[in-house]
Amino acid sequence: MVIIDGIVNGVALGCVYALIALGFVLIYKATKIINFAQGEIMMFSSYICYTFITFFHFNFILSFVLAVFAGFLLGSVLEKLFIRPLIGYPILPVVIATIGISMVLQAIAGLLWTFEPQKMDPFPMTPHQFWKVTISPVHLWTIIITVALMIIFFVFFRYTILGISLRAIAEDLLGSMASGIAVRRMFNFTWGLASALSAIAGVLVAPIVFLHPHMGVVGLRALPAAVLGSFGSIPGAIVGGLVLGLSETIAGLYLPKEIKDVFPWLVLFVVLIIKPEGIFYRYEQKKV
Repeated sequence: MVIIDGIVNGVALGCVYALIALGFVLIYKATKIINFAQGEIMMFSSYICYTFITFFHFNFILSFVLAVFAGFLLGSVLEKLFIRPLIGYPILPVVIATIGISMVLQAIAGLLWTFEPQKMDPFPMTPHQFWKVTISPVHLWTIIITVALMIIFFVFFRYTILGISLRAIAEDLLGSMASGIAVRRMFNFTWGLASALSAIAGVLVAPIVFLHPHMGVVGLRALPAAVLGSFGSIPGAIVGGLVLGLSETIAGLYLPKEIKDVFPWLVLFVVLIIKPEGIFYRYEQKKV
């Protein structure tokens, strides 16, 4: 039964990776930028949820909603202030800017909440028993929320005008501008949406890893999940996150901790050697 419990825990961890990887992919598809501050946005939003619960004594659900809204707002502000002025510049300065943002957010979090780990555990401690499988409430809710979000995202991108506009920008930026789509607003919305996803992932993973200003490394560990599924593929980000979470958890059962901590990158190296384009890469033929 240890292996079954490990699989359940791996699926829950994979869901967290999938949410963060989805944020990476959304920003990359729209703007062709890899946001290395995604993990720190996750961390900062988690601290905001912690603040509402601890200092303002809000209930968890309200604090969760406010933290997600704060994450959306934070991503939108960062895009408008620091990323938008760099549009048109080479990609390297933009990537360095996102790394700088991550370091600044870490420092601000340390100043506001100290660098001591904080515990945020709003879920009940009693595990649930399904048949002979034991699953903790935080893992159960992580899986449920992730599945619900995937369904919402499918409907959003397939049937809403806003979602179709985002897909159009990802496919053809110049054509989208010519058709009258407000591309800059869509860029800003995409950053906000990706940051809101990171906020959800952060609140869900905080009871497992504890809150501290360096917990953004979880976001960095989700980067291989986006690469595994091909960086421009939304389904690939989900599958890549699940594969990564399962492999990391199962590796932790049988391998030393030092190997477990770097296992996502080892999986990434193997996949890149076998299929450098990623699992979900699609070759496209264009008429010339």
